[in-house]
Amino acid sequence: MTEALVQTRLQHVADRVRDHSPHYINRRIAKTIDMTVQHCIRQGREAIVQRLSELDREWDIDRVLMANVSIAGGVTYALGLQRFVQRPLFGLGRRRTRLLYVLGAQLGFLLLHATVGWCPPLVFWRRMGVRTKSEIELERRLLLEALEPPLPTEKTWHTESAGPPSGQVVS
Repeated sequence: MTEALVQTRLQHVADRVRDHSPHYINRRIAKTIDMTVQHCIRQGREAIVQRLSELDREWDIDRVLMANVSIAGGVTYALGLQRFVQRPLFGLGRRRTRLLYVLGAQLGFLLLHATVGWCPPLVFWRRMGVRTKSEIELERRLLLEALEPPLPTEKTWHTESAGPPSGQVVS
């Protein structure tokens, strides 16, 4: 398995996040997938099974972005609402609403990601190595392929056992 094979398999998958990510980040993630798969194959079956269970718990980029927006949005909304309420309703001063604009920007980013597949926080998370669902699934498929024994061919069937090939009937 090589990085080029991983790149080729990822190119055949429609992925809006990968399309909007810089080429060097996509290449670095493909190289990481290749190195991880090679390492697990060298370590044996137990390492492959352990890595598969780690992949089941790994968060993809969409899940990370949703958690990011919900946490940052909740904090921003709470602080903005608290600052908004501190000022009297009919007082002489203006109410402070700047933090509520930040919340609006976060919701705009989320809408942008839903429609286009890109938003400003995505660049940060991709640089941190957060992968898309298709990248995680590709690693899972490669590990499962390495885990399964190859199917016997007709030639190996004759040499390994004295039984008939699967197409012949014994009477």
